[in-house]
Amino acid sequence: MYLKSINLQSRFFLLLLFPLLFGACTDDVQIRKSALRYFDEGNSALKHRDYQIAIWNYQKAISLDSESPTFHYNLGLTYYEIGNYSESIDSFKRVELLVPSQSDTYYNLALAHYKMSNSRLADLYYNRYQEMLSLRKAQERLAEVRKDQDREARIAESESKQKVLKRSSAGTKKKSSRQNKSSQGKSEIPNWE
Repeated sequence: MYLKSINLQSRFFLLLLFPLLFGACTDDVQIRKSALRYFDEGNSALKHRDYQIAIWNYQKAISLDSESPTFHYNLGLTYYEIGNYSESIDSFKRVELLVPSQSDTYYNLALAHYKMSNSRLADLYYNRYQEMLSLRKAQERLAEVRKDQDREARIAESESKQKVLKRSSAGTKKKSSRQNKSSQGKSEIPNWE
């Protein structure tokens, strides 16, 4: 009896929990959609060089979704455009934390530090940018080499299959020509002479 009441209680709890979870998921989707709407409005304002509206929209998008590196990146670009380099650096540093492999972030950090006459940090970030580019080029070259090796391996495999097929078809031709010769000696049509 005790187990039955626990089982009934757990079912009741799950029935109450399901709508809450479902509602939370739909709320997350709505929040993400709102953040994207603010982001798009910020992009439109940035395109029209209305920097204050762009900043406001990007900040609203970030308040709804602070883990999107694109929101921070565009906010940093906007701050850079109006000459607020310290805010620009803060935004780009947030992008660096979220996506450390994005080379453009290091380039923009270098530019902002250069504009602030902080040449040591500008050099540091520019060197990181160069390293990222070199690494990316090396990875692309490695991918090309692997692709070429795969293609050559497929060609070699295809050629070896064709040789095997030629050998087997040559053997089949020899057998069929032997059978034709042997069947020519025997006439299957009766001779009426």
